[in-house]
Amino acid sequence: MKKFKGLLLLLVLVMAFGALAVAQEYKEFTLFSSDPLPDYPGSTILGDIIDEATGIKLKREFLVGDLETRLGLMIASGDYPDMMYAAHYTQRLIDAGAYIPLEDLIEEHAPNIKKYYAKYFDMITAPDGHIYFLPQQAIPFGPGERRYPELGFYINKRVLKDAGWPKIKTFDEMFELIENYMKKNPTYKGQPTIGWLTTFDSTYSYSTTNVPAHLAGYPNEGGFVAPKEGGKFKVRPYHTGQIEKYYYQKLNEMYHKGVVDPEMFVINYDQYIERLSSGRVLATFAQHWVLQQAQDILNRDDPDSILVPFPIVFDETVEEYMRDTPYIQQTQGMGITIACKDPVSVIKYWDYLVANQMLIQWGIEGEHYEVDEDGMYYRTEEQLALFRDPNWVRDVYGRQYYLNLYPSLTGVAEDGNSYVPDNQPSMIYQAATAAEKEVMDAYGVKSFTEFYNPPKPWEEVPYYPIWTITIPTGSPAHIEGTRHSDMLREYVPRLVMSDPSEFEMIWNEYVNRTRPLLQLRMEYIQEQLEWRVENWGPKNL
Repeated sequence: MKKFKGLLLLLVLVMAFGALAVAQEYKEFTLFSSDPLPDYPGSTILGDIIDEATGIKLKREFLVGDLETRLGLMIASGDYPDMMYAAHYTQRLIDAGAYIPLEDLIEEHAPNIKKYYAKYFDMITAPDGHIYFLPQQAIPFGPGERRYPELGFYINKRVLKDAGWPKIKTFDEMFELIENYMKKNPTYKGQPTIGWLTTFDSTYSYSTTNVPAHLAGYPNEGGFVAPKEGGKFKVRPYHTGQIEKYYYQKLNEMYHKGVVDPEMFVINYDQYIERLSSGRVLATFAQHWVLQQAQDILNRDDPDSILVPFPIVFDETVEEYMRDTPYIQQTQGMGITIACKDPVSVIKYWDYLVANQMLIQWGIEGEHYEVDEDGMYYRTEEQLALFRDPNWVRDVYGRQYYLNLYPSLTGVAEDGNSYVPDNQPSMIYQAATAAEKEVMDAYGVKSFTEFYNPPKPWEEVPYYPIWTITIPTGSPAHIEGTRHSDMLREYVPRLVMSDPSEFEMIWNEYVNRTRPLLQLRMEYIQEQLEWRVENWGPKNL
């Protein structure tokens, strides 16, 4: 019966796409994505269905090396693929004239994109009146329940269990916990225990440099924060402040005690994931999506070492709001380039993906999920076991190759089901692994997000988040930001690894050189933030 249902669904999908599905005759399009995925395996459950239904196959290139360098070569040569996802460098491609306008294509050929993105087109329309890309996510204002928060200070389960499941609140408490565990357990599976490790890879360096803002209780705003002062949001840097000084000085202390990984500033992202996956890292800070690959491997291979997120702050006087206010990504997404000779087929392909989100995210009914008498989706233990295996999900089912970089849906569908299976209310706890449930049960919660305060409602922060404000490429503010990034690359390792007797000198030097590199961006962001509040505020939506 299950096999019949799967075959029936495939037949329906093929028929629904109509003229594009020509048996054994495929149109080929090229794709570049900034996601560091391995090469597509050639055939996956999901990919084969999509290929057959759309009559399109993709020739994919995923990021290897530095994204800015790769895009610079593309722009200089004018050699583009048919479609591109370039993360936070999307605007650079727009400025270079690499993307074509999409609004007419959407109006004429993409009814599903038009339906699901309609509320947000104003937010992604460029000053010249065109839409050049589609964000990865729409329908963001649905329920925010989920098993994991958007980011956190992650502590190894073994450490928590050994200490009797403590509720860690401050950075100092966390390091005291780690030090105590390391003294008793200097090695793990024959390798040295690593107390603290974050990634400083150029693409993900914010996982190290943004930590002071989170210690102050802020969600992911990027390089600046916007506290409300006198009834108005005021853009402020957290660089050069006392919490940042405390953070680096604490890391300096821990580095010289052997708690911080001595290779933290030289390993790349893949090596970071490899070390997390080994189970010997006791604590890290990251956005959940950054370390999810390692967490999936730990859940499968070493469940006693899974990483548990906490909203750790500077001191107990800080009230945290680290969870994201739901938003749509206004400044990055997938675009069709000037090299594409058949943009109509590409936009129809995207429209198909938007229309079939339940297939992409849930799978085939009867094989990958079931439907109860109320029409609610769920997974059996056998089905959950499949989706807990990261290699199966990526290489056999193929979900990572069709989700997030393309237009994707979050929130709740019209039938009441969550597009994201892990966010289905009935599955947040039920679909957790035994290791995750052991931690939740010990703390008396049904999800790790219960450790956190609820996010601020959108009406309170209608500009959110700051990091989606893109500074024009080549502008004085942009040059200032590039110089600041270079400064961080130079000084952060020095602050952490220097002799403690030299810390004050290096810190003062860092402050004096950094403060002049903040002003132009603050002014530009303040202007854009005020525009958003005025134009996107509650009275306008």
